[in-house]
Formats: sequence, C-alpha cells, structure tokens
Amino acid sequence: MQSIFKRWHQPLLVAAAVLAFGHPAQAAAPAPYTVVNASFACQTATCDAELWLPKGMNKPPVIVMAHGFGGLKDWGLQPYAERFVKAGFAVVRFDYRGFGKSGGQPRRVVDGPEHVKDWLSAIESVRVRGDVDGSRLGLWGSSFSGGHVLVAASQSRGVVKAVSSQVPFVNGLQSALTYPMKYQPRAAWDGLRDLLRGDKSEPIYIPIVAQDGFAALVCPECVKGYQSLVPADQMASENKVAARILMTLPFYKPASSAAHISAPVLVVAAENDGLIPVKGVRDMVKELPHGEYLELKGADHFSPYTPPLFEQVVSRQTAFFLKNLGK
Repeated sequence: MQSIFKRWHQPLLVAAAVLAFGHPAQAAAPAPYTVVNASFACQTATCDAELWLPKGMNKPPVIVMAHGFGGLKDWGLQPYAERFVKAGFAVVRFDYRGFGKSGGQPRRVVDGPEHVKDWLSAIESVRVRGDVDGSRLGLWGSSFSGGHVLVAASQSRGVVKAVSSQVPFVNGLQSALTYPMKYQPRAAWDGLRDLLRGDKSEPIYIPIVAQDGFAALVCPECVKGYQSLVPADQMASENKVAARILMTLPFYKPASSAAHISAPVLVVAAENDGLIPVKGVRDMVKELPHGEYLELKGADHFSPYTPPLFEQVVSRQTAFFLKNLGK
C-alpha cells in the first residue's frame, strides 16, 4: 500500500504545483557568447570596454558600438549586441572618457571631436586583437554616436569595412535651430559659464531631459524616449551633462565627412525625428559614395530602440553587416 501511495503521490504533487505556479522552471539557456575585458587607452585615460565573443567561432568579424548623447554602453544597446553575436559577430561596447567606469576628467562632458578620438582609439585597439578578425571591422552608432561613426570611418579608410548609422546626428547648426527659443537665453548663459571653466573645475551641469523644463535635449519624444533607455535607479544621478555642449554643438558637423567614407554605410532615419531634422540626414546620404538608406515612416528619434520597429531595424542592420563583414 505504501509503495502504491508513493507512486501516485509524487505525480499528484507535481500536477498541483503546475496548477498553482505554472510549468516547472527550466534552467536558463547559457549565453551564446563569452564576455572579456576590452578596455583601451585614449589620451591620458582608459575607456571601459567589453568584448562579446560568439562561442564556437575562431576570429569572428567584429562590430564596435557606443552610445549617443550622454549615454552609457549598458543603456539599450544589449538587444542589438545580442542579435549581432547570434549572427556570428564579436561585439565591443565601450563608454567615452568621463562616462560610466571610464577614466578621465571632468566627468560627463559631451564633446563630439573628443568622442571621435575615443572611437579611433577603440578601432585601433580592436584591429590588433588576436581573438577577432580585425580585417573585418564594422562600426555601429546611434543618435550622437551615429554622427561619430561617420567621422571615425572617414578617418579610418581601409580599416573600417562597414558602418551602421542610426538616427544620426549630422549637422549641429540644423539641430540647434530646433532648440526652443524660450530656453535659449539660459542655454547661452549656462553654456558660456561652463565653457570658461578649466578641466580641473567641476562643470556646470544641466539635465539631459526634463519634463516641461530646460534641458539639453528638448523634443516631444525626448523625456519618455530617454527614460526608456536609462535604468530607473540611474536616472537621477546620470541625467546630466556639462552645459558647455550647448555652445559647441552648433559647430560639429559629421555630415561633412560623408563624402570621404570608403566603406559601405547603412543609414536608418526617423521620419518624425524631433531632435534631428530628417532633411539633413537625407542630404547627407546623397554624399555617401556607398550608402544605403532606410527611413522609418511615422517614427520618432527613439522608435528604433523598442518594438515594433526594433525588429525591422536590427534585422536590416544584421543583414547589412553579414553582407559586408561576413565574407
């Protein structure tokens, strides 16, 4: 009798557990990649970086990634990196000097030309690694870094073999002209005061985004879109940049590099981008010697990061990299 009870008792307990809690938990599938440190030197500091290596591949092609305006490598880039790794690419993600765990002072200074120096250092450090194929190297940038990758590629002819530029910043003056008139006096005041401070002084910080208030980025989709990328526990501490960017931004024009890029470039733009006038992106694409263009109808600046457009965008980018780096 006791053996019969045990025979029926255990399946009944399992059935009860399934009814109460759903199917028994399964062990999470192991990640299809390994992560190693890939930090590199730039100027007098070290940029924090990590390399994702797809398992079972010897010296895979590699894609270098970094975020846009004031962003960190862990903010919304992982879904892209995971798709690229699954397709057989190694991926390097890094943070600019003065951001995240990277060295450098002062902190959280957004500066286009200085960020490009970080990109060039990243490219050189990755190109000579023994665990990836540096002869098949691509760049992926979005928003502000969508402009940086254009400049970096133009200065790395023959080294960079493919570039994906998503909702790219292309013309500082065009973007500056969209900034609300009511905030311009404060922007000029804070920006000038910060610009005059030395590198050893604490910057004058301004919020990156603010609900119905003064900030570095002001557009209909800015607050909700930016918050969707930043972990909730980091929003209060990381939602700031040095105000000097408001004075230097109009003079940064990545579009001027377009004609000098020898590598194929895929540009993904948003039709209703509230930060970057799409006309400027269209004009820039015409200057690319080997350009492809995808314009997302009805999309805003942050639409590519989330469903439903994320899938369309990352699929197109993956196919682009496979075509140009997978050979």
